[in-house]
Amino acid sequence: MTRAKGNSANIKKWTSHKRNVCFAIPKIRTFVKLWLIIVAAVIAAVICGAEYIIWGSHSLFTPVIVVFLFFFLWWADIPIRKRDSIISETVHEIMDEAVESDVKKVGRKVENSIVYHDFKGTYGIVESSWLLVCMDNGEVWEYPLVYHETEKCGAYFECVRIHAVSENKTHIRTVMPKRKNSILDSQVLSEKTKLWMIIVFILFCGGFSFTIFYWLLLNLKWWTLVVIGGYVLLYLATEWLLKKWKSPKVALTRRIVSIPKEIAYLFVGSMQPFISIVGTFFVVVLFTFGVPAIVLTMLNKMGIYTLKPETITFVVVALGSVLCSTYPVTKYIIQHSILRDRGNHEYEKYREQMALYMVHPSNIVFAVYFFYLLFLSVTGFMLIQDDGYLISSGYDTAILKAFLVYIAYTNMLIKAKAAEIDAKELLKKTVKLFVHDKI
Repeated sequence: MTRAKGNSANIKKWTSHKRNVCFAIPKIRTFVKLWLIIVAAVIAAVICGAEYIIWGSHSLFTPVIVVFLFFFLWWADIPIRKRDSIISETVHEIMDEAVESDVKKVGRKVENSIVYHDFKGTYGIVESSWLLVCMDNGEVWEYPLVYHETEKCGAYFECVRIHAVSENKTHIRTVMPKRKNSILDSQVLSEKTKLWMIIVFILFCGGFSFTIFYWLLLNLKWWTLVVIGGYVLLYLATEWLLKKWKSPKVALTRRIVSIPKEIAYLFVGSMQPFISIVGTFFVVVLFTFGVPAIVLTMLNKMGIYTLKPETITFVVVALGSVLCSTYPVTKYIIQHSILRDRGNHEYEKYREQMALYMVHPSNIVFAVYFFYLLFLSVTGFMLIQDDGYLISSGYDTAILKAFLVYIAYTNMLIKAKAAEIDAKELLKKTVKLFVHDKI
């Protein structure tokens, strides 16, 4: 349990008459890093002012103020967090060797140890303080940190070297090493459910990133390029300043300036799997629906075979639904598209595997049925409510008839599997017809 010594080296320590080590509690300095809140206020004012001057709007005022208030609360808590950190370092510096000695006597090892405060009321009044030690057998020991306040020594803690086995559930839960117990690690969920949760999350993040990027280009236009260019120059300037003057303030400024870059990396990173998933469906739909539509439209334009637009819609939707649900067809499309594994990069192999999984008949059939469910719900409501149509009477009927064809096709596949099983039994009985009784 070796820990690096920091500000605890400057803390006054002494031994009490009970042979316990005591240390003075550091005083809280107010208005620490005042320049942080000034910079945040200036940035907030610039954002609101730029919006009002350029667009004559003040819609960002409320969210900027909310963010600034959260930042202010974080800044105001810096001195308290720093004091708690110094107290924790000091307690560990004093007690770690004694704890190790006590634990070795019982033949155990320390898994984790923390300084913990019990609070009462809603004002954060400290009721008691402890050094909590968790051992490898799950047992938790409590070493009291007794608070004193005298005129001579001021406020200080006395580190008592006598421990007790904890029965406080809050203490036990707090000091126990955090085990990975995420939703994805849960044994309750199946692998397929976990995979679809990841896919939905990727689609959400990627779609959100794409929407923001599209909105910026559509509404801000060249201002987007100006902001991006200005940010790049600001980031390069902080890099240069950090190399020139390696001070904590410059390093902190660079970290703050780097936040938009990290957010941009997150958006770009979420776009790659998003593009792969959306690209899979786009390529399949392009070939299964697009190719029949192009062929029928060309035949109609060339006068070889005249078809009504509604008829073309019926054939394209019905044939496209059938083709995209046929795995040999979709597998061929993926393996001969831009999603195939060319062997240039490692991720291409996983991209192709993911695309093949996405076009598996079970997934495609679900997607097609879900589309038809939405279409039937909307058209049914419009027809009953307003005697209207989503597109027109002819097109709506064509799509509904195509859905009937698709239902017949999927049911035929199910019946075909059952018939294949019966055929094996029938084959056995047929072979036995050639066996005659001996005369």
